Amino acid sequence: MQHKEVKFLTTDEVEGKVEAVFSVFNEVDSDGDVVMPNSIKSAYGDKGVAMVWAHDWKNVIGRGEIVQDEQKAVFRGQFIMDTQAGREAFETVKAMGDLQQWSFGYEVVDYENGMFKKDGETEIEVRYLKDLKVYECSPVLVGANQNTYTMAVKEDDKEKESKEENTGLRFNDEVDKVLNSLSALLKRAKELTSLRIKKEKLLSEKSTEALVELRDEIQEVYQDIDTLLAVASPVKEEPITEEIDDTTLLLETEKVLVETLDPDLIVGE
Repeated sequence: MQHKEVKFLTTDEVEGKVEAVFSVFNEVDSDGDVVMPNSIKSAYGDKGVAMVWAHDWKNVIGRGEIVQDEQKAVFRGQFIMDTQAGREAFETVKAMGDLQQWSFGYEVVDYENGMFKKDGETEIEVRYLKDLKVYECSPVLVGANQNTYTMAVKEDDKEKESKEENTGLRFNDEVDKVLNSLSALLKRAKELTSLRIKKEKLLSEKSTEALVELRDEIQEVYQDIDTLLAVASPVKEEPITEEIDDTTLLLETEKVLVETLDPDLIVGE
C-alpha cells in the first residue's frame, strides 16, 4: 500500500459533503512519480472508496466515489457526521483551512520507468504510474505534493442559522467548542512546523500568512475579552508580570515541537 496527497475542496452546501482533487496528472511529485491520465480506479469498483483519518483503516470517517478527466482525479464524498470520528474530522479539517494536506492509499497495478523534464529544463528519472487501485483518501500532516490544501468546508444552512440565532447552544458550550477547534488547529500547526524544521525547511508562504493572520486576530480577541473581564467580571484577575527570556522561550518551543511530532503520521513521503 502506498500513499499520495490530495487537494481538498467542497462544492455542495449540504453539511459534510466534500469534493477533493486528489491527483493531478502529468506532474512529478516528491516521490518521483508521475500519475498518468485515467490511471486511477477504485479498488472496490462501483462501491467507491473509504475516507479514513491519516491512513488508519480503523478510523473510518467517510466514503465517496472517484471521477476523473484528462487533467485530474476527483474524490466526491461525505463525512460520517453521525459518528464522533466523522464529526471531529470535519471540524478539524474546517479549522485547519489551507494548512491541511491530504493523501490517498493505493496499489500499483502497472507502471514503467522513464525520464521527465522538470521545470522545462532538468531531466530526472521517474516512475510513470499507469494503473492504480485506490482504497482510501485521508487527511494527513504532509503529503507527497506540498501544493495541496483545503479550499472550503461548508455547513448546511440550518446549522448556520442556528449559530446566528444562538439557539440550542449555551454560552459556555460555545466557548468550549471554540477552544476545542483552536486546540486542534494549534496542535496541527505545531506538528507541521516540527516536521518542516526536522527537514531543515521553513513554513510555506501561505502557511506563514495564515498563522500571522491568526495571531493578529487572537491578539485582538484577547484585548476585547480582557476589557470585558475588567468591566464586568465579579472576580478581578491579577496582572501577569512573569517575564520569559529569549533562551527559555526558544527551549520551550523546541520541546513542544518535538513532543508534537508523531512519526506515525508521516505518510505520503
